[in-house]
Amino acid sequence: MKPSSALFIPIALLLTAGTASAGMTVVTLTEIAAARLDALSFFLFTYLVISWVVKGIWNQLGKSFPLLPRVRYREALGVVFVSGLLFYVVLTMISGARELLTPGAWEKHGSGYRLRGEEVASLSKAERREAMVALKNAIWEYAKTSGGKVPSGPFGGEIDARLWDFAESGIYALVPGVKPGGGREVLVYEPSSAGGRRFVLLADGTIEDRAEGDLKRELDEMILR
Repeated sequence: MKPSSALFIPIALLLTAGTASAGMTVVTLTEIAAARLDALSFFLFTYLVISWVVKGIWNQLGKSFPLLPRVRYREALGVVFVSGLLFYVVLTMISGARELLTPGAWEKHGSGYRLRGEEVASLSKAERREAMVALKNAIWEYAKTSGGKVPSGPFGGEIDARLWDFAESGIYALVPGVKPGGGREVLVYEPSSAGGRRFVLLADGTIEDRAEGDLKRELDEMILR
C-alpha cells in the first residue's frame, strides 16, 4: 500500500464519522467560569498587544536617542507588568486618601474610627425587617390612640425616638399625608444608607422589599397625585 493511500484512509474515516451517541462524557464550563475565562483571555491578549506596542515605540525612540537601549519583547513584557503594578498602587493610595479626607466620612467607634454606614453592611435582611416591624407596631399603636393619625416624624417625640434610628447611619423616612389602615401607598421607607434595595412599610401594614429606582418612581408618582 502506498503511503498516500495509508494516509487517506484515516482522513476519510474522520470526515465520514457521524455524531456521537448519548453516553459519552462531555466536560463543559459553567456560565460564570466561562465568563471569567473570557475576561482573563481578553486581559492576557490586551497585555501581550500593549507589550508589543511598547516595544515598538521604545525601539523607535532609540533611533533618535542613542542612549536608550533596544528592548526585546520579553523585556517589554516586564516593563508593562511593573508599570501596571505601580499604577495600581498609586490609584489605590489616591482612592484611600479620598475616603480619608472626605469630611464626615468617618465616625468615632469605641477606641477607633469607622466609615459612616459601615455597620449597615453587617445587618442581615432579617434584622432590618425586624427593626421595621418594631417601628410599624409603634406607629399602629399610636394611630389607635390618636384617631388614626400617624406620628409627626422622627423628631416629634410621639413614639420612642430610637425606633426611627436606622443602625446609627440614618433615620427612617415618613411619607406625609399617608395614614395606616389601608391602601398600598408607601408610609415609611429605609434611608439611602440601607443600600440598593430598601424595606418599605405600606399603609396596609405589609413590609416589602423595593429596588431604589422603583421606590423613587413610586414616591414621585405619589407626589404628582
